[in-house]
Amino acid sequence: MNKQIIRWFFPGVATVMFITFLIALLQDYIPPNFQEFMSNITGSLSFCIMLTLVLISVRPKAIEKKLGLTDMYEVHAWMAMVLPVTLLIHVTIRWSGIENILNFNLTNTSILGYIGLITLIVVVLTGIFVLSDTIIKKSKKLMNFKGNANRNMYLWLHRFAIVSVIAIHFHVYNVSYLLENTAFRFLASFYTIFVLSWYFLFKFKLGRLPKYEVVRRSKISPKIHEIELKPMDGNRLDYIAGQYGFFRFVDSPVKSEAHPFSFSSAPSFNKDSVIVMIQEDGDFTSTLDDVKEGDKVTIEGPYGNFYPKDVRQSNEPMVLLSGGIGVTPSLSVLREEIANNSNRRIVFIWGVATEEQLMYYDELEKIAEKYPNFSHHIIFSNEEVEGFPHGFVDNDFIQKEGLKEYYETASWHICGPPPMLAAAKNLLKENNVTEQQANIEEFSF
Repeated sequence: MNKQIIRWFFPGVATVMFITFLIALLQDYIPPNFQEFMSNITGSLSFCIMLTLVLISVRPKAIEKKLGLTDMYEVHAWMAMVLPVTLLIHVTIRWSGIENILNFNLTNTSILGYIGLITLIVVVLTGIFVLSDTIIKKSKKLMNFKGNANRNMYLWLHRFAIVSVIAIHFHVYNVSYLLENTAFRFLASFYTIFVLSWYFLFKFKLGRLPKYEVVRRSKISPKIHEIELKPMDGNRLDYIAGQYGFFRFVDSPVKSEAHPFSFSSAPSFNKDSVIVMIQEDGDFTSTLDDVKEGDKVTIEGPYGNFYPKDVRQSNEPMVLLSGGIGVTPSLSVLREEIANNSNRRIVFIWGVATEEQLMYYDELEKIAEKYPNFSHHIIFSNEEVEGFPHGFVDNDFIQKEGLKEYYETASWHICGPPPMLAAAKNLLKENNVTEQQANIEEFSF
């Protein structure tokens, strides 16, 4: 199914809930004027959007496999931007003007409304400015703020979404003209209980995830750590090369919320352990020097479709295009292909900023010696390194390396920082690489 169609799944869920609310409302209640009708519509729509946002937060696997977690969270971000608009219209009409919101006339209904409104403001602000870059990615100042913010603290604040949903549910239950509307109240309770049950079940499962033990940690460059983990119960996570999981240090000096990291290991080769590469780049990753052998970690996942089934089952050429630490899933896929004695044409392209960031070059050289269908092409952007080209992965570089034919014949697998991804997307578009050929892993959450 086309990805653009799947992107409308969650807005569609909110729309279906809203339509059922509207039908139930109008069966028992005729708004006295247009303003009252708009207040009812925007209030109901706001509640439906809130429930849908909580639903997205549990990362439904069936949708994630089709859409990808990055696109799911982008849908989440845009729906979260619509929410304040619909809520503002509802509140302005209900309070007879925005200036009257602070004229506290406290009833049970209004108290619950205030709780829902205040907590929702906290949730929206933390989501926009810290937990997602969908809205702020074009502002350097806001992106710097996001990078320096204490993500763990803001994640906890973001969880006020559950408080907001519960408060708004009981707010709806206490609205005078809905007291006798059994259908509307039933729908409000049914949708709320369904979504919150799924949410708390998801959290319960996270708390019962099997633990992994750190068996090795090494620093393979000044800012990049390689960590190997083994399952304490002997049952390694079943993942596909190129995927990622959410890692959380639990019995460790490093305390953190779960963070997404790609596997660099090959599941067919590393049968008893998983390996990740993590770059120091924030308040959590800067503490990785404190990680010790024996520390315990949980892994939730796997997620991602960087190496889809049709590619795994074919023997067509493959281009692994990476920027910086984005090489991690590419290494996983390459190692998996080698572990399975692949004879397909594999082109490994890696854009690196400086020589000290170059890792596993000896491994790439050995693979190239053993497998004639493999070639690696490394380019440095921030400094000139003897024996390597200097610049960026662009059309000129692709042509000079003799790789232009793969625009048409190969699947492309791309991961890297946002500027590199933007340039890579333009490169593919300019050369008519189809959406079906491109497999792009983004971490914009």
